[in-house]
Amino acid sequence: MVVAVTVGTALLAASVWMWFGLPDEYRAGFSRIQVVTLALILLAILTALGAIARTRAVAAPDGLTVVNAFRIHRLAWADVLMVRLRSGDPWVQLDLADGTTLGVLAIQSADGARARRAAEELAAIVAERTRTTRND
Repeated sequence: MVVAVTVGTALLAASVWMWFGLPDEYRAGFSRIQVVTLALILLAILTALGAIARTRAVAAPDGLTVVNAFRIHRLAWADVLMVRLRSGDPWVQLDLADGTTLGVLAIQSADGARARRAAEELAAIVAERTRTTRND
């Protein structure tokens, strides 16, 4: 989140600085449609960075909430069977009771040891919350 916000702020500041740093005659050379197009491109980049910044996984007593870019997934503990972060996976994968998998973009394998620790912590929470009398 810190990186996305920092990059977004720097990009916005640099864009404004460069636009107003242009001589007036150069800025006058841009048509209205070109200015709108540049603003929309900047907005799209900032939106993507915002989507990255909001990713998270929140464990609560009643279940797990996974926020990925533009979707929020609320899962009961019984729905989460396994937490995996295999070599080559871009992020943690949850195996779900309905036979599907769900990526947890908040835990990126590119983060190395930090991602492995987070995956292990999430796996321990899942194991604890889904324990039954048969597991004891």
